[in-house]
Amino acid sequence: MSQPAFETINSILDIWKIVIQAIMFLVLWAAAFREKKGKMDGIAAALFILANIGIGFLPCTAWVRYGVSAFAIMGYAGICYKKQIGKAVFVMLAFYNLHCLSFLIANSIYMKIMSVMMKRIDFLQNRYQQEVNCCMAVGMFCLVFAYSVLFVAMALILYRFLKDVIIMAWQDVILLSILNFVGSMITRIISGLITVKIEDEFFILFDEKPDLLWEVPMIAVLIFIGEAALIYFWQRYRILLAERQKHFVEEQQVKAMKKRLEEAENFYGSIRKVRHEMKNHMANIKGLTEAGEYEEIEGYVRRMDETMQELEYKYVTGNAVTDVIINDKWRRAEKAGIRFDADFRYGGEIPVFDMGIILNNLLDNAIEACEKLETGKGFIHLSLKQKKQFLLLEVENSFDGAVPVQSGGGLVLPTTKQSILPGIIAEHGIGLENVRDVAEKYFGGVNIKVKGDVFHVTVMLQQ
Repeated sequence: MSQPAFETINSILDIWKIVIQAIMFLVLWAAAFREKKGKMDGIAAALFILANIGIGFLPCTAWVRYGVSAFAIMGYAGICYKKQIGKAVFVMLAFYNLHCLSFLIANSIYMKIMSVMMKRIDFLQNRYQQEVNCCMAVGMFCLVFAYSVLFVAMALILYRFLKDVIIMAWQDVILLSILNFVGSMITRIISGLITVKIEDEFFILFDEKPDLLWEVPMIAVLIFIGEAALIYFWQRYRILLAERQKHFVEEQQVKAMKKRLEEAENFYGSIRKVRHEMKNHMANIKGLTEAGEYEEIEGYVRRMDETMQELEYKYVTGNAVTDVIINDKWRRAEKAGIRFDADFRYGGEIPVFDMGIILNNLLDNAIEACEKLETGKGFIHLSLKQKKQFLLLEVENSFDGAVPVQSGGGLVLPTTKQSILPGIIAEHGIGLENVRDVAEKYFGGVNIKVKGDVFHVTVMLQQ
């Protein structure tokens, strides 16, 4: 094989390798950003191909090519995925790690094949250079083929493990990228030691240490297994933490509803007690009247009126549980100097347990937001409307004007409340997610609007 033919084959194999890299990069990118799939994701792979091929025409090392392509992709991620730049960094580091590990294994295969083939060449024949070129072409083909197969296999395994990765904090990126750094650094060190020129001779690592032909690939395989296992257990940890947090929230909601039911039971028990004692009260008043103790009568009646006011509900909703919840929130708002208004009639269109979850979460959030304002400036308006088979529950309240944080497509309201369960962050976002879960249960949804210093939440439910 002539030298020009060998260089042509080598160029084709180089392009083949770049295309495989671009496809596998897109596979990893799609795994990490699968919740935002779209035609624009192909831009990342296109940038990678163009950067690699374009720089390939320049006299520079592979690391410069990869560095420039990484810079281009990070720029794209910074524009399109500003809030998930950490995940983009992880994808790039994972990609380079897979590239390095695949190269380490494939290079050992290449060195073994070349060792066997070169021993069969007669150095004295006239076609020696052509035979060497032919062996080099076959060896390079085996190298690129093995590299491609290994890269594809590793990328597909990580694709399976990266499922459902929606949020990746920077601490997660650092944790999951440790072995990516290790794999890349080991590859760089070994690559620099494979062939070293010492004066006029070349030191070939695998000739001096033949055991490294299988030890190096074994190290690469173990690093990959460690990375895959780390991602898998991290995924399992996130699932368990989410289930634990969901269980905690549900438990708190059940406790809150039990408390409201007990309050309702106590309230109606107090009413029955007052009715039972009313005859005694009337007899006492009659006795005081006959005795002419008119001042005592006035005090007695005043105390009775105070007792009756404590048992009086300002808002009668049509359901004992929602009566207790709304009037309890009204009393709490009144004590805090918050104007509270409700237009709420509930006929049991959906189970009262679910309605109680929505009311408790939304009204607690509204009261806490108003408590941060000066006394008298806070207000809360609650309403429930029915339109055909739909229920529209609306809560409008004032707040300090600080725009809530956008997270995962929804608004999250941070709070100063402390969680009683270690490892779980207490925030309004959990309560709103609970409201969303109830709304989705009835084929509805939650709409949140912020206008100036007024916060408006609408929950739509289907009967």
